[in-house]
Order: sequence, then C-alpha cells, then structure tokens
Amino acid sequence: MRVHQITVPNNLDRAHLLRIATESSRFAADIRIAFGPDESRREVDVKSLLGMMLTIIHSGTEVTLTTRGKDELEALEYVQALFEQAVIEPSASL
Repeated sequence: MRVHQITVPNNLDRAHLLRIATESSRFAADIRIAFGPDESRREVDVKSLLGMMLTIIHSGTEVTLTTRGKDELEALEYVQALFEQAVIEPSASL
C-alpha cells in the first residue's frame, strides 16, 4: 500500500474529476482519496465515475491518496500528477 498527501492547487470541478476517474481506470490497483475534516471526512474510489462526479474539491484542500495493488506505485505517481497539475487539459476521449 502507498499513501501520499496532496494539496490541490486549483479547484477541481466535475470535468477534472471525471478525467481523473477515466485515466485511473487503466491501473489494476485500488485507488482511493480521502479529504475533509475528521468529523465529515469523505473517502472516494477514484475509479468510480459516479463517486468522482459527486465530489467537488476546492483549491488548497489536502487530499490523502492511497493505492493498493500490483501497480500501486505507478498508479500513485500518475494520479498524483493529475491532481497536482495546475490546469488539466481535456482528454481527447471525453
């Protein structure tokens, strides 16, 4: 299992989160994010289109990214980069 803290630099709207979910599906590893204060902490399966579409993450939010599985390191590095990008370009497949 790999765990990494990320501070999101910009607001991530539904289009950004949909792209992250779509791109994450290429990995076999389980990929989850958790964020928010302890009393209302949310945890979302990053590969879940519905889960990600129902999530809004604002600039400055600290997100805990967790990956578990055979390609967990590659998944962690890739998804971390998607969350940290200042501007996420729309995917040609969307």
